[in-house]
Order: sequence, then structure tokens, then C-alpha cells
Amino acid sequence: MKNIKLKLERRTLILEIPRNTAGDALEASVLEALFLQSDFKNCFVEPDVWAYVFHRYTIEQAKDDNPTITLQVGEVRPAQLTLTVSNDKMEAEALVEAPYGGSPLATEQVLNHLRNANVTNGIRKQAVKAIVTHSKQAAPGARFKILIAKGKKPQNGTDTWFQPLVEDARSRMLKPQMKDKHRVDMRDLGSLITVKAGTPMLQRIPFTEGVPGYTVTGEPIAAKDGKDKAIKPGKGTEISPDDPNTLIANVSGLPIFIDNSAYVDDVLSLGDVTVNTGHIDYDGSVIIDGNVAPGMHVQATGDITISGYVDSATLHAQGNITVAKGVIGRQLESHEVDHLVPTELSARLTSDATIWVAYSQYAALKAKLGVHVERQLTHCTLITPGETHIGGEGEAAMGKIIGGHTEIADNLYVGQMGAPAGTRTRIYFSQPAKSEEQLRAEETLAAVLREHLQQQQKLLNAKKQLRESKQEPAPHLVDNLDTLLAKTQVAVKEAQAKLNELHENELHLLPPVRIKINKVAHSGAEFMFHDKIFRIEQTRGPCTVVLKEGQIKLES
Repeated sequence: MKNIKLKLERRTLILEIPRNTAGDALEASVLEALFLQSDFKNCFVEPDVWAYVFHRYTIEQAKDDNPTITLQVGEVRPAQLTLTVSNDKMEAEALVEAPYGGSPLATEQVLNHLRNANVTNGIRKQAVKAIVTHSKQAAPGARFKILIAKGKKPQNGTDTWFQPLVEDARSRMLKPQMKDKHRVDMRDLGSLITVKAGTPMLQRIPFTEGVPGYTVTGEPIAAKDGKDKAIKPGKGTEISPDDPNTLIANVSGLPIFIDNSAYVDDVLSLGDVTVNTGHIDYDGSVIIDGNVAPGMHVQATGDITISGYVDSATLHAQGNITVAKGVIGRQLESHEVDHLVPTELSARLTSDATIWVAYSQYAALKAKLGVHVERQLTHCTLITPGETHIGGEGEAAMGKIIGGHTEIADNLYVGQMGAPAGTRTRIYFSQPAKSEEQLRAEETLAAVLREHLQQQQKLLNAKKQLRESKQEPAPHLVDNLDTLLAKTQVAVKEAQAKLNELHENELHLLPPVRIKINKVAHSGAEFMFHDKIFRIEQTRGPCTVVLKEGQIKLES
């Protein structure tokens, strides 16, 4: 053993064995012990290198008469660094292997690796430091993985939004007065909320610009700016002379808020609406502190706010509709159906703004700016281009939609869709109203198509007349007519293709519409868009049904 030596030649570990060394001195355990006690114990060697030394020694000894047999058994390896950039270029991961007797990594070496991999942005200084430390202190060959660079996602701007500065009738209705320290009186809704001239009513919160992001390779990622929207004075309000983003009242009355506008309205306050009061048709807002009886009609140019129930009645408001305790209707017999109203339900609520109800059963709810049902929607017809929230706002929505027909053009949030019994519950995706620019482009192409179709029909009629003529037409006349007809038919196909392409592009430009089901979706729930239909075949947990680019898809 004294004559068996390990030495380093440049970066290669050499084992020197004298000729005629006994076999027991070349056993794997003996050689491994020699290696581990040497100054070269940190060099890299293959796991089974010592087991093959005797075999290699025997072969080399037979080749020549050298007094010493030399075998390569290992090497010095510097620290190794491998970088992996994700497919989306938003992350770079580093894998570092501690050196085998070689040099560790220096900070500048790590940075050079990053530059060579085109990783220039989002570099984490602490990760670089951790890599250098690992390469200096870890056991030979020890591996360490760390996120070394992270891109920045773009932050889209927020749209302009509008903050009411005073409460309205809906706020009063949904916030009963305290009876004592621990109880509220559901019958005491407090004094009527009014504003005086000069009262600030609505504040415009301007949109914000998007903040661009970047990949770890330095590529910018564009962000969307928020959408701007002007504040709009309504009846009884004006823009504040001190702040162009604030509406103030210029008369006294009841405050009303509709999207980007505020109004000050006259108010009619009633108890119950029954056959004794007759139908209500009021130029202003109506507050009903009781119920609306079956068969009654309430119409207002402002808000309609009801503290009790609506039972098989009809409401129509140019403002918001609020029903604190719920809406109850029934299915009408076929002979009772009013052909002017596209529904077969006896309770009908129509709002040019929003509808808020505690719950609704066998009722038709139509609102231009959205619907909020506090608990449950059962066998109802709901139609709105705005957002729909059932049982809470957004991700917190835990209410139920069971049965009926719901037609939406914006996001819907609900806890439960359908019922365990498999009740058919239909949701229709509807396209939002087209912009003036889209309508003009569509009309232009449609006009071109109509012109070509008319020309085609004239040529077909002329050809028919020639065939039916008793006189033989001139050959060149028939040829010219056929040529012109062929060109016109090509023009018709091209115009139709352009119109179809416009409609297809409009679908791709539409923002996705999502139905967020936060708890459970039961079989029997159906989602439709034109001729496309998606069915829930078996009960499933939280999921999202999305309409995107004209296709209905399920997101778990």
C-alpha cells in the first residue's frame, strides 16, 4: 500500500500502482479508504471506479514492462451552473452543483451565465448570493435549485368608476334601524333620505393607466389602460364648480344613482299598493313601505323601492328597482298570456338600471345594468346585459339558480347552478349591443351584398326571358350575359364571405363572458350560445363556464 499513490496531473486524478502488486492491495474497499484519506478526496470519481481497478491493472500490466501502472480514476470539477427559462419566459431557475475539488462560483460568473442565457430582468440578488454560498460551502456534488429571476406581469389599469357620496332609498331599505344595542327593528326603516341643493352626490374616480410588465429576457409585456367614462349630470344635479369630477344637487329631493349619473327626484311614499290605491304611475320615485298586491302595476320615472313583497304584480322603473323581501309569481295559463310581454310569469319587473331582490320565484326580471338576488332565483326569467350576482358579490356569491331561463351578456356569479333532482336550468349567452362603428361597417357590407344580389336577379331574369323568347337570341348576347352573370355570382360570394368574416371577427373581439359557479353545478344545467350548447352531465364542484371567441368552454 505504501507504494500505491494518488496524484493530480492538471485536472485528472491518477492512481499509480507498482508492477506485481498483490491483488488484496487492490480490493475496492482498500482503494476507497486510500482515496478518502488523501488530499484528493473531494475529486469526482465514478461510484464503481474502485471495483474495476484490479481488472484494469491486469490489462495494463500485460501491455508493457513499465515498473509502474498508471490509471485515470477521477478528475477535478469546478462548480456547475445550469439555467432553465420557462416557456413563457416569466421565470428562470438555476441548478447549481457544488465543485468536486475545483473552484466555486463567483458572483461575476453567475452574472455571466445569466447574460449568456439572455436573462437580464428580474434577477434576484439573494438567489445569486445563495448560489455562490452553496458552491463554496456545500459537500462536493451537492445540488441546489433556486428561482434566480422572475418576470413582472403587467398590471392592467382600472376603469373609471363612480362613488355615491350619500345613501339612496335602496340603502335605507336594506339597513333597518337599531331597536336597542343588540337588535334591529325590521319595520323601522328610518327617515326618508333626501338631499338639499349643493350637496355633493357622486364622485368620479378616474381610470388608471396600465403598468407594463416584462419577461426575464427583457421583453416588454403590454398592459391595458382602464376605460374612461365621463360623469353625467342628471335631473336635479350639476357638475360642481369646485371639482369637475363631482356631481352636486341643485334642488332638494330623493337621491338616485344610475351608473355614471345621479338624479334628484320627487318622491311618492305609500304603504301597500292594492286595489284600494289603484295602479301607480308616477313622474318621480316611488317608495312603498309595504307590499304590492297581485295584479297591481307600479310605474315610475325614477326608482321603485319596496320594503315588503311583490306578489304577481308588474313593476317598471326608469331607475333602480329594490324589493327587500322578495318577488313571488306563478306560471300563467296560456289564455292569460299578454302577447306584448315575452314571458308566461305573473310577476314582472323591468328596470332601465338595476334590480335588487331578496329572492325571486316564478318572476320575470329584466334590467339594463345588472341584477342582484340576495338568496335564490327559482324558475324565473332573468334578462340583463349587466353583471348578475346571486347570493353575494363576485367570488363570495353563494346563492342558487334553480330552473328557468337566464339570458346574460356579462359575467354571472352564483353558488349553486341547478338542483340535485336535475331540474333543467338554462343559461343563454347573448351578445352585447354593437358599437356604432360595427353597425356602420356591417351596413356597408350588407348594402354591397344587396346590390350584387339585385344585379344577379336581374341577370337571371334576363336569361330566362331569352330562353322563353320565340326568336333565336344572338350568340354573342348569350355569351355576354353568361360572362356577366358568372362575374356577379363571384361578387356575391365575395361580399357574403366578407360579411361572414366581419361577424366572425366580432366574435373574437368580444370580451369573454364567465359564469362563476362557486359551490356546485348540478346535471340539468345547460349553457347556450346560438347553435352551440354545453350541458352539465353530472354534478361537479366549483367551476367556471366561459364563452370565449364564440365557443363555450368549462374551466375547473
